[in-house]
This record gives sequence, C-alpha cells and structure tokens, in this order.
Amino acid sequence: MAAKVISVGNLQAWIDKLIENSKVFAPMASTPNGKSPGASSFAQITAGTMPELKIRTDIPPKGLIFKRVELLLTYEYDEDGLKIVQGCGKLPKKIIFGIRPCDARAFEIIDKVFLDPAAPECGYAAERDNTALIMLACKESGITCFCTSVGGSPVDKTGDVWMVDLGDRYYVEALTPVGEELVLVGGDLFTNASQEDEEEQKQAVDRIDSASTEFSIPSAKDLSSLFYNDLFWQSQADKCLSCGACTFLCPTCHCFDVEDEGSINKGNRYRTWDSCMFSRFTRAAGGHNPRVEHWKRLRQRMMHKFSYFIENSGVAGCVGCGRCIRSCPVAFDIREFLRDAVAIVSPSPIDFVDKLPNEGDKLRSCDIKPKEETHGTGGELK
Repeated sequence: MAAKVISVGNLQAWIDKLIENSKVFAPMASTPNGKSPGASSFAQITAGTMPELKIRTDIPPKGLIFKRVELLLTYEYDEDGLKIVQGCGKLPKKIIFGIRPCDARAFEIIDKVFLDPAAPECGYAAERDNTALIMLACKESGITCFCTSVGGSPVDKTGDVWMVDLGDRYYVEALTPVGEELVLVGGDLFTNASQEDEEEQKQAVDRIDSASTEFSIPSAKDLSSLFYNDLFWQSQADKCLSCGACTFLCPTCHCFDVEDEGSINKGNRYRTWDSCMFSRFTRAAGGHNPRVEHWKRLRQRMMHKFSYFIENSGVAGCVGCGRCIRSCPVAFDIREFLRDAVAIVSPSPIDFVDKLPNEGDKLRSCDIKPKEETHGTGGELK
C-alpha cells in the first residue's frame, strides 16, 4: 500500500471509524470521563474522544496484552475425574493507538518470552493476535529517553501502522496486512502522500534521529564479569528502596507469580505481576532466600536486562523509555549505572573501587531530582 496522509482535522473521524469494530486504547492524561485524574496511561476511548498524542504516558501499555491479573485456568474434580478449562478464550479486537516506538518494540521483546515456538503461552498469544498497534514516531527525545543506546530509535518502524506528525497532517504508512486494513477503514479521509509529503517526513525523521543522544553500554560479556564485584553492586544499590516501581512501570519487565484460589476440588489459577526487586520473590518453600540483600536483587535485574537476556535472545531487555528514571522516588538513574559499569570494564585509569567510601562512612542518599525530571502526569514530550 502506498503511503497516505491524513489531516489533523480528519484524525478524529478515522479514530471513530476504528472504534466501530474494535476497542481502541490511546494515551490519556486521565480517564476519558475526567473523574480519575492521576498517572497518564493508555485508556479505552469512546467515539468523539481525541487521544492526547503529545504526552508520554507514565504507565506503559504493557498491561493491555500482558495482563496484571490473568485467569490461566479453572479446575474441578468430581466423580468423573479432573476437569481443566483453559482461561484464554475468544477475545475482542483491540487497537493501541498512538503507541510510541519504544513501547511497540517492548512487545517484540516480551514476545521472545511468551511466544517461544516450543511452548507459546496461550493467553498472551491470544491477546497479541487480537491487538493491532498504530505507532506514532516521536517528534523529539525526552530528557530521560535513551532508546538509541539500546538498539532503538524514536522513529523506529514497529507495529502495524507507522505515523509521523508533520504539523497540520500525519504521514501514515501501513507496515503489515493488518495495518493496511486499518488504513482502508479510513477510506476518503486519507489521500496519497505527495512527493512533498515524502520529503518532509524524511527530513523530520532525519532531524529526530540525528538529535538523539547515545552513549555506550557494557557488552553482555563485560557486564557478566562484574557479577562478583560486590562493592560495585552495593554502591549502586545504596539508595535503592526495592519498592518495585521501576519494574511495574517498565514496558519489558515480565516477572510473574502464579496463585490458586479455591479448594482442592474446585478453583481458579491466576497469573499476577510480580517483581524481582521484592524481598520474597526468590524465597523458596523451605524458607531459603538467595537474594535477601537488596543489592543482590538489583544485580539480578540489571544482569538480566543487559547480560542474560542479550545472551538468550539477542537483544537487551530494555527499550530506553526512561520511565524507571522518571518514577524512581530516590532518583536512581539506570543511565548512570550503565556508565559506571562501562567505566570499570573498559580500559580506563578510573579505579571505581578506590572511590568507594569506607563502610562506616557510607550513608543512604536520597538525591532530589531536578525539577524537569520529576514525575509529571501527562507531561508533553520534550
């Protein structure tokens, strides 16, 4: 399908047409009825509601596919034996409209966990198959963004439809057959992209991409060499509270717990989100916990994202969205961790261990964030 253009004035009409056959979720600073202000997120919208496309949502759209609480199965035991019914059934069609490149790419990363060809996960696979992604390229990188440092880009072509904001209109390109169907729904609301449109979108993409900052991160092998450097990890975790905010707001974190509710004869089995930063996450049935100290839990999270996941799947388990930086109550900055790690593993006159304070001098710090990096609900993309 040839690239299309839709005016800002026709965008609402296209969204309303999409709503006729699918549930549409889009970035909103609060719920559409305005009664639940709070963290911005991807909320279901109704006809006539214009998404707030200029904001970076505080909460990623991860939960629309990888559910916070999901029924895995129901079980019942009677005189005929054990009956098990899988929880995943027929699902409604969903569209995530205005998703940013980092969040769209995050689903591709989680796919590597739950869509393993050897054992695809039923519920996640069904949600993924029934969800289309209409992606909006970023106009600028946010102050806490670092997608280009972990293999991404603010203008990545990911999802089913790719959109670029050209001011008074949007350049639209279908990337998949599903995307072509979504564009066809708009009918005459779209016009074919002209040569001028093509040139303008190329200039916009080049400008955004070239303006993105990038820094080096340690290789998976180099980071693994730091595993036994306890002083490094202790210094990194000195102000970490193990609150888990970073994991729940991360679009790629996928730790979960499985719980049964009911009796021995009848009940339900659920999967719920969990966090490797919680003290009881690795507690075994006998009471042993290999990660009692919170620095060991921080080590596990960072090693998994930037070493283990790369070795197993070929990509980092991080898309550089910066939500963990924006939401951390004690200003832990994952970019600083990566730079500190590079300073140790790369040939350098810096000796990090010599810079560590003595045990008696160590104080838990809680730096105050600069105003521009504080958590701001519905803040515009900077």
